[in-house]
Amino acid sequence: MRLYEYEGKEIFTRAGIPVPQGALVRTANEAWGEATRLDKQMVVKAQILGGGRGLAGGIKVAETAEQAGKIAQKLLTTKLKESHVDCLLVEEKLDIAREVYMSITVDRSRGGIVAMVSAEGGVAIEEVAKRNPNKIFSFLINPLYGLRGYEAINLVRQIGLGGEHLTTSARILSRLYQAFISCDARLIEVNPLVITSEGEMVAADARVEIDDNSLFKHPELQERHLQRIDNVWDREAVSGGVNYVDLEGNIAVMANGAGLAMALLDMVKDGGGSPACFLETGGGLSKQRMKNGVRLLLKKAKADPRIKVILVMARMMISPPDDVAEGLMEAIREVEVNTPVVAVMRGRKPYEQRAKELLKDSGVPIYSDLQEGIRQSIKLAKRED
Repeated sequence: MRLYEYEGKEIFTRAGIPVPQGALVRTANEAWGEATRLDKQMVVKAQILGGGRGLAGGIKVAETAEQAGKIAQKLLTTKLKESHVDCLLVEEKLDIAREVYMSITVDRSRGGIVAMVSAEGGVAIEEVAKRNPNKIFSFLINPLYGLRGYEAINLVRQIGLGGEHLTTSARILSRLYQAFISCDARLIEVNPLVITSEGEMVAADARVEIDDNSLFKHPELQERHLQRIDNVWDREAVSGGVNYVDLEGNIAVMANGAGLAMALLDMVKDGGGSPACFLETGGGLSKQRMKNGVRLLLKKAKADPRIKVILVMARMMISPPDDVAEGLMEAIREVEVNTPVVAVMRGRKPYEQRAKELLKDSGVPIYSDLQEGIRQSIKLAKRED
């Protein structure tokens, strides 16, 4: 989950990292009011989740409150990089003497959390890496100890900072690491960290990406995450703890495991069928996730006449058969739709037998042979057409 700049700066403020004076506004009148309060040269910054907004015209300098209001009016009625602008940051314009780069991120190739700094701030770090990679310095952090003070100092010293700037920037880097850990981030970046003409260091921009797998620990972020998902089916999938991808066929496919679901898509396609979606619930099925997955597909079928059949594959090695069967039936009872459901139950023999016993009067055809289940699904889809 990527945060807006203003949300990242809220995290910075809580961590003790200085940010420019300013406020979030949602109307031109609010922008005029905040600019009046600042009473200095300012920047009006569109809040979108994509990068490159400066080049796209999403950051403007205003000399007066009236000018800030006019800029805000224009930005709030503009689509920027395919995103609607709903809010703006109105901030003091910093008197920049120097810009540097700082971030904490997960480096999969090195198997850990890495602190990165560069003397070239204010431009995309990817561009620096291509053009001048020797300007980027990094340090692999030992998670048992965290980023220690002397390690932060040694790292920022390499980009030519000294004296008070050295100690201040090292302190900011250490606080970035603490913020990274506390909000379970994948990336937390200051670009640029500005050194003003008066010698102050201020985080002029903020980029924060939270690990989606940790959102259950941050309910306020989890709710925002759901609100930002435009596709109703994607939003329901995230809310229900399942993974969903929309396709364009007529057989909705669900399985407990990503690899199994992907193999199932290939087998349906090879058999002459056309998958309508990919949905996977994770290997160890719970009653609730089974119910959430089937219910999502039934609701999708109700809304999308292209879907003619739902194929559910449950491999029960660790998934309790009672949970699998009860979750399936509860979903069918809750969503009134005539779309047929075909189930393939495989796994430990006692589990298979128990699931079939529980579902024998359900009206759902149950197969042990996967190929037969796929054939019947394809036949049903063609008959419904």
